Amino acid sequence: MDSVEEQPSVKVEKTASNLKEKPDSYIKGMILSTAVLILFTCANNSSIPLFTQYIHSRYEDMYSNGTHSSSTNDQSPCHGNASVEDNDVEVRVQQSTSSEILKLSLCFQLPPVFVNMVVGSYSDHIGRKMLFLLPMLGCTCKYIGFLVVVKFNLNLNFLLIGTLLEGFSGSIFTFILANMAYAADVTKTHATRTFAIVITDCSVSVAMALGQIMTGFLIQKLDYFYPSVIHTTLILLAIAIVIFGITETVKEKEVKELSPVVHLKKVFGFYVNKSRDNKRFIFIVCVIVFALLSIGLSGKTTIEILYQLGRPFCWNPVKIGYYGAYSTVFMTVSGIVAIKLGSKCVRVEVIAVIGMFLLVASLILEGLARTDAMLYSVPFVASINSVAFPVTRSVLSRMVEAHEQGAIFSSMATIDTLSAAIGSTGFASLYRATAGTMRGMAFHVIGAVIFIAAILKMLVIVKLPRQPSYEQILSPPEDEKDPNLNQNHYGTFAKGENNTSC
Repeated sequence: MDSVEEQPSVKVEKTASNLKEKPDSYIKGMILSTAVLILFTCANNSSIPLFTQYIHSRYEDMYSNGTHSSSTNDQSPCHGNASVEDNDVEVRVQQSTSSEILKLSLCFQLPPVFVNMVVGSYSDHIGRKMLFLLPMLGCTCKYIGFLVVVKFNLNLNFLLIGTLLEGFSGSIFTFILANMAYAADVTKTHATRTFAIVITDCSVSVAMALGQIMTGFLIQKLDYFYPSVIHTTLILLAIAIVIFGITETVKEKEVKELSPVVHLKKVFGFYVNKSRDNKRFIFIVCVIVFALLSIGLSGKTTIEILYQLGRPFCWNPVKIGYYGAYSTVFMTVSGIVAIKLGSKCVRVEVIAVIGMFLLVASLILEGLARTDAMLYSVPFVASINSVAFPVTRSVLSRMVEAHEQGAIFSSMATIDTLSAAIGSTGFASLYRATAGTMRGMAFHVIGAVIFIAAILKMLVIVKLPRQPSYEQILSPPEDEKDPNLNQNHYGTFAKGENNTSC
């Protein structure tokens, strides 16, 4: 990707009076926001393996009549002889754990659907810091609730309280919205904006890998209480950086219109507004692709650890952490390499489609896996699938004006939240229903969802040449003097990207 040179002069965004002057350099802002992103994502995403394994351990203890303590030893039904009784116990543990995860998923994924409908649009007026702080405070509440349950061995339903508070804070979806909107604010050109969005997505992947491998070791060595203390500390550090380090990119002023209806129109007007007729097809299809990807990947995340805990794998926390780190890092690096090298030959949308088809193949393999080797080959097959999300986000971001960035990312966050709720609940229920018969079936259904997304993405690529007005997107004033930006094509991802020959 292109290196980004700092501009000596300060420029004012003419299309958005509520945005502050562009900073002399966006490097400082991106470094601080990336640090916050890594700290929070590392802590927040660690709750998935932490909660799943703790709940699984509690149900093992319950169904094994107390012979398995709620910790990390290997005396579980999964490690016993393959008797009918052991198999029945293991299936009951899997089903009960998936039911509990389903309830938690509903608590932290349904409330953000309503929160994210308007919060991004409001942030275009009252600032981005709010978007950073709300989900971090909510996640802190979730971990405090988890600490209390673990410390006093309370009923698992008490986990719902902290999780609900996180949900009403907007959860991880609002935090991603904050990072995307902030990246759009501090970048000066479309090219650097896309680069910043990709870096943001890659930072999420790196943080997830760190969190997964760290959580595996911490659970193995310290049980479940102290890892949650460490993750809470990371979140508090991220809050301090936001409050004292990050500069607000939007002028603090009163919102002109407080009615949520007005902001809902701003958020979803991109897909229904007649004035955008020439772009509506691209808007709608890109959002459908985005939604299908979110449904599939959230479903995969929900059931994957549970799948690894059961037969025939019976993985411990360290193996789960290793696998999570390996798969995340490998697919992220593969995606960056594919974008850097492949964009010199083909459009990035083509690379995204290839990544989706590879993801479908990996999901089929994962559902059929019976050995550790087969499971470890899944990320290798999936390889470059990580480019699909940032490509879609970048396309939608470049289609709107600077003062609409909060609204467009709010619409994506809302759709992402709703889709994640559908994916998590739907595939958790499917996994529960098939746990005793065809446990890998859920992965095959997820593969079908991703396959549909890939077909729709191909339709976008075919139709784009027929959308002349889409290619004539108005750019901010600072883009007009950018020699590295091809302004006659919407898909500029990096220098030389539209060159169709290697």
